[in-house]
Amino acid sequence: MKAKNKKLNSILTLVIMIVIIVGVSGLAYIACTAVGQGQSTKVEQVAGASNEETSEEGAESPTPSTDNETKDEAAQENNTETDETKDQGESIDDTDQATNAEVAGEKGDTSASTKKSGFFESNRIKLGLDLQGGVNIVYEPELEGDMSAEELRSAMEAAQALIQKRLDAKGYTEAEVAIEGTKRLRVDIPGVEDPQKAVDEIGAAGMLRFIDMSGNEIVTGKNVKSARAGQNSQTGEYFVGIEMDSEGTKLFSDFTANNIGSTILIMLDETVLSMPQISAHITDGSGIISGNFTIEEAQDLANGINAGALPFTLEAISATGVGAKLGIDALNSSLLAGAIGFVIILIFMVAMYRMCGVAADIALVLYVGLMVLTLTALNATLTLPGIAGILLSIGMAVDANVIIFARIKEELALGRGVRAAVDAGFSKAFSAILDGNVTTMIAAVVLYFFGTGLIKSFATTLMIGIVISMFTALVITRSLLKAFVGMDLRKPSFYTNIKKLGKEA
Repeated sequence: MKAKNKKLNSILTLVIMIVIIVGVSGLAYIACTAVGQGQSTKVEQVAGASNEETSEEGAESPTPSTDNETKDEAAQENNTETDETKDQGESIDDTDQATNAEVAGEKGDTSASTKKSGFFESNRIKLGLDLQGGVNIVYEPELEGDMSAEELRSAMEAAQALIQKRLDAKGYTEAEVAIEGTKRLRVDIPGVEDPQKAVDEIGAAGMLRFIDMSGNEIVTGKNVKSARAGQNSQTGEYFVGIEMDSEGTKLFSDFTANNIGSTILIMLDETVLSMPQISAHITDGSGIISGNFTIEEAQDLANGINAGALPFTLEAISATGVGAKLGIDALNSSLLAGAIGFVIILIFMVAMYRMCGVAADIALVLYVGLMVLTLTALNATLTLPGIAGILLSIGMAVDANVIIFARIKEELALGRGVRAAVDAGFSKAFSAILDGNVTTMIAAVVLYFFGTGLIKSFATTLMIGIVISMFTALVITRSLLKAFVGMDLRKPSFYTNIKKLGKEA
């Protein structure tokens, strides 16, 4: 009766594991399908946006009546934005009166605009430029004088925020802007094929202006020394502190003296960053913008203001484009090569290791599913080096299984029973597998923190792959082999092809 119960438990364990593996594989397939649909839709949207811009440019007319209509429409939009933003209760005060500033209003409900329409709609594996096509630009600042490391870092973060805002405003929401090293910015824009056009669109210096509601300019970015996010120690509210130069101090003092209670617009290019209300006469050029900010919102506003007051211009030192067709061809070739290699590995494992090979193959299928789901959950960007990292980690998973099966074969050759040989094989192989994976993980971590761009993608997939391969090799494969033994598949010949065999126990 005991033996029968053990057999039933083993069969149940095997069925549950297969159901889980099939479920994970199905989810991974859905994720891959969502990736393909998402990428193609995004490229179509970018192309559509470009066509709309071209149509609008072609439809522009130099006649005075058209210009007046355009100005009227812009004024109406500004008035609409003013009414909406007043509800946020932002105000600009003298720093000496900051602790007494009262903040009114509540943030609007943004849930509608940020609502996600499903896991695979909001969390996809993004394809890198080398796989879907796009433009890669590297910017470097043209420094006119000496800057401290802290000043340079702050300025680079502001420049990063400026470029990201411009890209978002132009509809390139999938674009990525990253700081490389100490003074380089890398910009990746998917779905764009003309590098020079991209450089022209986003490379110009930002124009920061403080204007009144009539459109009259108060101060500009050249008058702003710096902006920083801070927190009021008494109220706990976050604010943005602004410091101006001597010219800006005088201009702002003159304006605020006669306009307490008025609203001003802080604009970067054509984007309204903030619409604070003046609540005090600011005489020393140092004021704060207070409101119901979160720390992220305060930092974003400070970066936006700093972006328009950059002490340098950005020069594009390289701009390269990858055609969409080349990217698709590279992706298809990589997937085909990976699929062929994966099938060959599955056949090889069964041919060489029999039931052990079957267990390893099932574990490898689960590995692929878990890898896809992990990349989807992390919203990772997949590149050709990233695919190489996945394939390398598959090789490490196979290598771990081969080491385990070699130890099991040795134990069977010594005359041990199958159950004892499986336990001993995993125990003796564990240290070798752990050492190999730990050393590779260390190398991957170093590559991630000191590498750039594509190297980071390789390191990311390799690190994820190492963790998953350890799990599938040491947990899933072992559980499957124990299930096979529990189902009375105990003949040593099921697990090895050597002549000297142990007992069926």
